[in-house]
Amino acid sequence: MGEKMKKIECIVREEKLKELTQALREVGIGGMTVSEVRGFGVQTLRPESFLFVHKVKIEIYAADSQVNEIVDTVVSHCASGKLGDGKIAVLPMEDCIRVRTGARKQTALF
Repeated sequence: MGEKMKKIECIVREEKLKELTQALREVGIGGMTVSEVRGFGVQTLRPESFLFVHKVKIEIYAADSQVNEIVDTVVSHCASGKLGDGKIAVLPMEDCIRVRTGARKQTALF
């Protein structure tokens, strides 16, 4: 049946993106998608003009065996200990299909 797959979603400060991208490439991710996003969390206690903070959302499809290393890399490069460092979500993935070739599951990840 093969190894399970996960989708890792990371919301982090945009100024950390370049450094984090390099570190993630070094741990061997197969690729990632980055989107500019805005949102709020605990900082809703701030004045309304600061309610929606600019961040980046990184989405990575990975083999289950890669998840801990990817999460550790994100935390070590993005944690400042200050409010607004971000969040990481690890979600189960049922399938992954490479559009160009039709490759499925693990083969489509890399």
